[in-house]
Amino acid sequence: MPIKIVATYLTRIQRQVCESMDIEIMKNYASSYGEITPGCVTDFSIHCFNSTSLSVLKDMGVKRATLHPELNLAQIRDIKKIMDTEIIIYGKLPLMKLGNPQITGTITDRTGASFYIQKDMLYNSVPLYMADKLSEIEKSGVTHGRMIFTTENAAQVSDIIKAYKNRKIIPLKFTRGKF
Repeated sequence: MPIKIVATYLTRIQRQVCESMDIEIMKNYASSYGEITPGCVTDFSIHCFNSTSLSVLKDMGVKRATLHPELNLAQIRDIKKIMDTEIIIYGKLPLMKLGNPQITGTITDRTGASFYIQKDMLYNSVPLYMADKLSEIEKSGVTHGRMIFTTENAAQVSDIIKAYKNRKIIPLKFTRGKF
């Protein structure tokens, strides 16, 4: 079954591009910073790593659970899919929740890598990119793939969505994470 692509954490311009390209917009993921309510979709910060945690979330009434990005494909495949699941398939992954700063900008480390800060979250310097791996992900039983857009402009969002629809790599520096 083809994976359904959803997007979240969008600016107004990014949202318009996603909507014009028939990408579902997700709002209000339940995170470890908020409350899990019946019918919600959990964020990866809930740390769903195995079949047991998926079962607990289902018992709590969760509609769909986001599997943790540190899982590799074999581990994702081994999880018994008793409910809809999603993984992050594109985006700069959040690395750290900062204390209290409500700022937006970048910081650069000693290697020259730039890390994006939005409000109180520090994001990786390069995005996770899985467009050419969607067939493998679909075979693992995952039903949804989430895109997280942070610093991308409208043209970049459009190019990335097209690449995912065509399952192609585009020229940009990226990571595969644990995949």
